Amino acid sequence: MSQSPLQAQGSKDYADAWRAINILIRSDGTWSGRERNLCFRNRGDGTFDDFSFLTGLDLDADGRAFVPLDLDGDGDQDLILKNRNGRQLRAFRNDMRPGRTRSLTVRLQGTSSNRDGVGGRVWLTTDRRTLMREIVSGSGYLSQRSRVATFGLGSEESVRSVRVRWPLGAVEAFDDPPQDGSIVLVEGEGAVRPASLPQAGPIESEPARSGPSAGESGTWLARPVPAPDFTLDRISGQAGQVRLSGQRGGPVLLNFWATWCPPCRSELTLFQSQLGKLRSAGVKILAVSVDERSQSAAVKTLTAELGLSYTVLLADAKTAEAYSVLNERLFDRRRALAIPTSFLLDGEGRIVKVYRGEVEPDQIVADLEAGAGEALPFAGRWVKSQPRRDFQELASAFAERGLGTAARAMFDEALAQGDRSPLLLNNLAGALIADGEVERAEAFLREALAAAPGLTDAKVNLASLLVRRGAVGEAESQLEQALAQQPRDGQALSALGYIRFSQGRLDAAEGLFRRAVEAQPEDPRLRENLGAALASRGDSEEALRQYELALQLGRDTAEIYISLGVLHMQSGNPDQAVEAFLSAAEADPESPVPQLYLARYQLQAGNIAQAQDRIQRAKQLAPNNLEAALLHVQALALQGRTAAAKSAAQEVLRRYPQSEEAKRLLESLQ
Repeated sequence: MSQSPLQAQGSKDYADAWRAINILIRSDGTWSGRERNLCFRNRGDGTFDDFSFLTGLDLDADGRAFVPLDLDGDGDQDLILKNRNGRQLRAFRNDMRPGRTRSLTVRLQGTSSNRDGVGGRVWLTTDRRTLMREIVSGSGYLSQRSRVATFGLGSEESVRSVRVRWPLGAVEAFDDPPQDGSIVLVEGEGAVRPASLPQAGPIESEPARSGPSAGESGTWLARPVPAPDFTLDRISGQAGQVRLSGQRGGPVLLNFWATWCPPCRSELTLFQSQLGKLRSAGVKILAVSVDERSQSAAVKTLTAELGLSYTVLLADAKTAEAYSVLNERLFDRRRALAIPTSFLLDGEGRIVKVYRGEVEPDQIVADLEAGAGEALPFAGRWVKSQPRRDFQELASAFAERGLGTAARAMFDEALAQGDRSPLLLNNLAGALIADGEVERAEAFLREALAAAPGLTDAKVNLASLLVRRGAVGEAESQLEQALAQQPRDGQALSALGYIRFSQGRLDAAEGLFRRAVEAQPEDPRLRENLGAALASRGDSEEALRQYELALQLGRDTAEIYISLGVLHMQSGNPDQAVEAFLSAAEADPESPVPQLYLARYQLQAGNIAQAQDRIQRAKQLAPNNLEAALLHVQALALQGRTAAAKSAAQEVLRRYPQSEEAKRLLESLQ
């Protein structure tokens, strides 16, 4: 039998799995797939009949809870069903045996501290059997059935007595109760009181409406959110760029549209036709096209065709992604950014309302006239605590997508509303590290660990900062503490392995990297680290395997391709090495490093012209790169242009007087 550990230990895999499940559920996933509901009829002999189809209850909407109760007062049990998908709340009227139902319902009235008699039991004895019902609270998942005991009766069944055991243990018997209907039993009274049920009648539904009624368009945000800032190229009007934060001081309608979207055209035209009304209300329109940058000509053409005189912008990839992430996280059920979608911003640049789909200018004006009531979308004011938004969750979502500016803005909002939770401080520190603000990051990490010493992620982040500034001993201590709490934390194992690697303790480094891979086999960075350790120990074959696995897991970076190329060169596979270096150049076309590796290979192969071409590309990407300058000298020397090589070497030494390699190269040319 498994036993709980003596010391509490966290599990990153467990936490990550729950996080993934929550994301799946909020993205319209489900625990149960499309399993249909089941309904069984008790045959009274210990067996059941499947009545799922006959009752119409066999829905595939991922049912979560149900409540039996007599909705229409006809004596039988109807149902309220709560679903995850589709129509989330449904009422089912029971008409399986119309006109033939007999039942006796019993309502308990207990003491003043327990008026509903919760915890009491009711026994009903007939000439055929004895039935029992218990009055309970919280009878199902997210549900509570009626606190009335309902007993179904056969057409010829005769009721003899009712007996109650009250919650505190007292027992009362009630003889000669009614044969059907509804009664109330009062604790200590010893008498039966009649109770009336509502009369059964038709359940009418409202006719379907073809569109939203006044006031229903869009969604008010009970807690406004800062709109992610951007600077985008202007398509219409004056040339130049527009920065969103520069538009503060009045309301802004931020409309996202595309040329391929027919509703967008009609909405843009409507905005233009009622532009005077919108401007009179103080509204600035920023119509942001999410078309590809290559479609800018089509955006300009459509803007001119529709005669749009308000500001039209062309989104870049980061802006489109930022608002897509924001749209997903604003609502519990995550949805991709629909086109068109509009965000209404107040004068401080905060989103106060979101319109999915087309929106009428009259609706926008009406919403502005509604003011900025603190309880919007409701009238009045909050009498208890106001709603809080999880700005930390928003910030982390932006940070995970590499949207640092938007993430920092959300972290600032979280701090402004008083949130200084250890997890927030750790995540904020991560954003600060990415921006190079290591001192502030370290302060936040130490604050987080002072409040939550068991937060291993903060220990790992702090250790990485300590290594940067040379405090290796303290970094080791932090990582060892983290591993004592979570022995299978892959990031902590890898960070400690990196320290051992830098100390030249390759055996210890390899062991830690292997443990990290075993703990998190799907993390490609951990396999890359293990590959580097193996390569340093001369195990090229196993190192290549780990690098290839990292690539398969999505680690498609220039660094890993370069490592592969170097290993292939060392293993005598030049063709595969060149292929890897070319992949590195494709993965990071702005880096000179892949070009320099290709230049070295071409020099070794005697292809001087091709080497010079790669050297020139590296120089264009990094004009002051010392290695490119040295390779250029070597290429000139291999071409037999000794004077030119000597002159170039002297120039390199003049620019880099401390370069020992430049000195040796110049001496070889004397």
